Amino acid sequence: MKRRARRRNSSGARLPMFDLRTFRLWFDLLAQTFQSQREALNELDRVIGDGDHGYTLARAFAAADDEITNANPPDIGSLLDVAASALAENAGGAIGPLLAAFFAEGGVVLQNKKTCSMDELAEFFQNGAAAVSELGGARPGQKTLVDALLPAARLLVENRSSADPVDALEKALLAAREGAEATRQMPAVFGRAAFLGERSTGYLDPGAYSFTLIVEGLWFAASGKEGKRTDFQPEETQFVPAGKFINHPEQMVQEDNQGLALAYAGIVRYLEDGFLVRASPKAAGKVGLAIGHGGGHTPSMGGLVGMGLLDADVSGPIFTCASGIKIARAIQLADRGAGVVLLVSNHSGDVLNARMALRRASRMGIAVQPVYLGDDVATAPRSALDKRRGLGGLLFALKIGGAAAEDGQPLFEVVRLMEKTNLRTATLAVAVRAPTHPASGKPLFDLPVGQMEIGTGVHGEAGVYRGAMLPANQVVDLVLQRLLEDLGGLLQQSVVVFLNGSGGTSRMELNILYRRVFYALQEQGIQIAAGVVDSLFTTQEMGGFSLSLCAVDDELEEWWRRPALAAHFRWPVDRICG
Repeated sequence: MKRRARRRNSSGARLPMFDLRTFRLWFDLLAQTFQSQREALNELDRVIGDGDHGYTLARAFAAADDEITNANPPDIGSLLDVAASALAENAGGAIGPLLAAFFAEGGVVLQNKKTCSMDELAEFFQNGAAAVSELGGARPGQKTLVDALLPAARLLVENRSSADPVDALEKALLAAREGAEATRQMPAVFGRAAFLGERSTGYLDPGAYSFTLIVEGLWFAASGKEGKRTDFQPEETQFVPAGKFINHPEQMVQEDNQGLALAYAGIVRYLEDGFLVRASPKAAGKVGLAIGHGGGHTPSMGGLVGMGLLDADVSGPIFTCASGIKIARAIQLADRGAGVVLLVSNHSGDVLNARMALRRASRMGIAVQPVYLGDDVATAPRSALDKRRGLGGLLFALKIGGAAAEDGQPLFEVVRLMEKTNLRTATLAVAVRAPTHPASGKPLFDLPVGQMEIGTGVHGEAGVYRGAMLPANQVVDLVLQRLLEDLGGLLQQSVVVFLNGSGGTSRMELNILYRRVFYALQEQGIQIAAGVVDSLFTTQEMGGFSLSLCAVDDELEEWWRRPALAAHFRWPVDRICG
């Protein structure tokens, strides 16, 4: 490959190799690369994730490239700040805040700089690696982008005095590739792939591979390879998956939310950029409730915006959490002057973006407290409650905390009630049929006909049992046994039950399942304080359900019985809310 000549000043000293043009070209090339690699990255991600990694990064780097072009930043630090903001805004999920953190460190190191020395580049990568590790909590050997990032940073540090910066970059690229390749033999520790356990080995980590493309792009830019600007063409415009009444899948979440607001205009209002808020805000001086999450689980949180429930909701693209920037805006929209509770379903992307949102909201002067909600007994024992994945049981904390907020209870009391509720909640899910991803048209996971899986996550994460399909009563008995064992001594007098359909399970099936839940609990002397049977948290057309129990005491039961009204939830169900 032809390399750009190194420039020298009048004394013969070598000038910095990397200038503003190099970094501008870098993002031109990244937009082009991730567009061309989109399908391959989607396929790589489909094996151990959602199958949309390529689409996410193609969208995000196209946005970063556009933002840089529009902003025309005067120095490298400003350029990297623009890129970091665009990635945080447009990528979402777990990868968005991680890459934003990496590039933001470059913005600090290269602030007001029009050139970049090898020393500064090494510092950028070294600090970026530390920021990514700190934000995501990942260490080498855990099948993440860190496994490619750290080797690249290490090689740049070791070669910071190199007489040939392009050669040093090539060595860093080879180290990143070697690190990414090593992830094939690693079981995943983070994200949805972690729930596959040993089944995640044998596959390249999409994040690690993507980082090799990022390093490769800088190497190309430094070598003088010219990039051509290419407009982002979402893969969904090329086809529409059969059997889905949609226009363009890339607009699916937006149009879903708009339709919801149009149908229930007296309850929920749609704002530009995808926010859903109460049509009639609660009184000033009361605590607000906000949440950010991924799209594609309709009605999900949008259907729970209303009196006694959420004040503001924002969803990201399909199965990708909204960015921390947007979640911070949702917090702002929910603020009525008494502070805001940010509900966080315990998934890696949700947690990472929530952290970013909390920092931004605090800088806005908003008193905000997060409540991390995890209820899936298949993912961690009760002794490690903070590691449990969030599932349908978060309805209990939302309903009880929302009632307290509507009543005018202070922020600390709303938080206390929600955390107490989460502690007393247990959920287990069952899948019998895989959904298809609306962007790729491919199944999110493989489940042979006639088999079922117990402990499945909302995106098809692996469960605790896979075997032959069983009759409804036997399935319920297996699930109930696990839930009751988990709740143990917390079962004092009664439970609230939530039977949630996964999207492709008929009302007939749900009623048959609930019938067994009712009688099985009755046989064990457990009183049902309240029951909800609905499909509130879905995954497209996935066949299955989740069963959630909340072991309520007098305090929690009292708050549960308070009235609530949203587009897809009302309480009490047997009379008109007053």
